[in-house]
Amino acid sequence: MEDFQDKEATTKQAITFKKEKIIKGITCPACSGELDLREGVITFNCKYCGTLLTTKGESGALKFYVPKVLSRDEAINKAYNWLGKGLAKARGLKANSKIEDVFLVYIPYWRVRADVVGWIFGQEKRTRTVNNRVQTYYVDVERKIQRTYDNTFAACDISELGVQKVNLAGDELHPVDFETLQQEGMIFNIISSESKVSESAKQQFVNDARNSARVDRINFEYYDLVRENLSVVYYPLWVTRYNFKNRTYQVVIDGEDGSTCYGKAPGNNLYRAIMGILGIGVGMYLATLFGAFSAIEAFEEGTFVIYILALIFGIIIMIAGYKKFRYGGEVEEGTGIIKKKKKKGTIQVGKTSIDSMAVVKNAGTALVVGSLVGSILRGMRR
Repeated sequence: MEDFQDKEATTKQAITFKKEKIIKGITCPACSGELDLREGVITFNCKYCGTLLTTKGESGALKFYVPKVLSRDEAINKAYNWLGKGLAKARGLKANSKIEDVFLVYIPYWRVRADVVGWIFGQEKRTRTVNNRVQTYYVDVERKIQRTYDNTFAACDISELGVQKVNLAGDELHPVDFETLQQEGMIFNIISSESKVSESAKQQFVNDARNSARVDRINFEYYDLVRENLSVVYYPLWVTRYNFKNRTYQVVIDGEDGSTCYGKAPGNNLYRAIMGILGIGVGMYLATLFGAFSAIEAFEEGTFVIYILALIFGIIIMIAGYKKFRYGGEVEEGTGIIKKKKKKGTIQVGKTSIDSMAVVKNAGTALVVGSLVGSILRGMRR
């Protein structure tokens, strides 16, 4: 259980902004007039001749903010509503929880927009049935890639809040005004670099585009990013901390649309136990007994296929039941959570990985046992 005694680290990231920094000594290349430039400005007009000028430095990315829509009381109501939803949360959570602290923060997010275009040449895996046997073969394919992305990436250490991403679709953006935002809440510093974010986003976009092509064997691939645009958006989040049975948790509410970006709550132990028992029981029934009794009919047409499907569903249900029981002590939900991708060759279950080969071996063992039991029962009937 996470202890929030050290949560002061969250507020330490918040910074008190002074007046915008003015850079002096810059001259206009058209009229040689001396200019004063506000830090972070990319384009501006010369105040003497009106020439449009462009500049870019370390903080050259355009900065915007999303206006706060939700009030403090509305955010508290949203948090209480989340506490009262779902069987997986502890019983009486909403009634017995006490809000201890509520404050507004503006978190900077990198917004990266780009189009990925390219080509993939390779082979696609297909199957066909010949003489009641399934055969696998590959065909040559070429796929054109053309996908548009608009993703956000946290520009500061967001581990204490858990909101790794936000949804900017349809949101109203305004040029950032630090003095105004400071009067409303805390503002967090940008600690990640523009170049690293751009490279990371490009790799993520390319990987997603590659997976969307569904080519099993890749012989050649080429990708390029076009119309790439990178900016910083300060997003309003209401951080609501509550106490339940002498433990402190938090719910982070979207300050623009009121959705739950991140919420953490104690789990319901009774629900965990029931889901674990049902999952293992139903899974074992499908993977063993059901298959054995299906095999009694001497693997008549369709019986073997039914057994294989039952075996697969049985394993899936057992894994789901184990996950609910093993990791149901705490519940984490929210639109800002990014699930870790599965590594190739493993099945991710909570915080552990199950080797896919082990699953295959167990499935094979159950298949053999079911076949033997079916053969024995069939012989007894004769």
